[in-house]
Amino acid sequence: MLKLENVSKSWKEFQLKNVSFELRDKYCVILGPSGAGKSVIIQCIAGILDVDNGKIYYDDEDITDLKPELRNFGYVPQNYALFPNMNVYKNIKYGMTIRNIGKLTADKKIKDIAEFLNISHILERTPKTLSGGEQQRTALARALVLNPKLLLLDEPTSALDIHIKDTVMDELKKISELTPVIHITHDFVEARTLGENIAIVIDGELNDFGTKEIFKKPKNEKIAKFLGYNIVSENNTKLAISPENVKIKAVENTNAPKSTSTNLNNQKYGIVNGFIDFGYYKTVSVSYNNKNLKCICDEDFDIKSGDSVSIDFENMIRI
Repeated sequence: MLKLENVSKSWKEFQLKNVSFELRDKYCVILGPSGAGKSVIIQCIAGILDVDNGKIYYDDEDITDLKPELRNFGYVPQNYALFPNMNVYKNIKYGMTIRNIGKLTADKKIKDIAEFLNISHILERTPKTLSGGEQQRTALARALVLNPKLLLLDEPTSALDIHIKDTVMDELKKISELTPVIHITHDFVEARTLGENIAIVIDGELNDFGTKEIFKKPKNEKIAKFLGYNIVSENNTKLAISPENVKIKAVENTNAPKSTSTNLNNQKYGIVNGFIDFGYYKTVSVSYNNKNLKCICDEDFDIKSGDSVSIDFENMIRI
């Protein structure tokens, strides 16, 4: 359906470098840290930015130089870009007005999409009176009412309160049943929850593309660090270990090491630097071989800073 072939773009001091991937009718999440180039990618797909090199195809048609309005892709920017002087109804209708769609047809489309997104009750309100979730639904409605071939979402939940994100993600899943979606985010939970295909973009480069399995098998150190893996060297081999696979136990022996070490039986020891108690679990920082390991422990694990702990690694990934 959509294909990017060696797409490159210089934008201010940033460079997008030779990005290639192919997407069919699936929910695609482009995941990466801030400044990685995620927004540049979807703005190139939308036609808002011209590519410097490479090609973009849709249904085998070269659309690289096609004007944005001729692509019929829906684009929802991070700030939603609602018109402050128009009510919700007029904001949704704006694109149909530009396309000279008749009033009866427009009214029917707006009624249907407003019911679908549960915003029928706010159609007469202006954007400044709306919550973040209501603004987001309005922006989605404005894009969806034009029956786009593809919906492009730039950090769609970043301005939302945590307690409504789950609801919004459920709505995005429903939308993807009607229209293919490309959704950019730096949020791992969003990516795992929504992404059928996931692209990891770091420093302007596509580092990996695939299913959710890429979270379990980082292919290089850059991806592993971004995904929160611990990086350690064992026997001249670099390994990635997820925090939940760093197993620590308090050392009760009064002769326990007071610094990090590995004994003759290959038992590893570390010193607790600190921890954060989340209630159901704790994240613990442990000093080991001049590195800070991040560990995830259950809520019953009794620990304090300065304690000695034994360390075991499970499910190590060679990188």
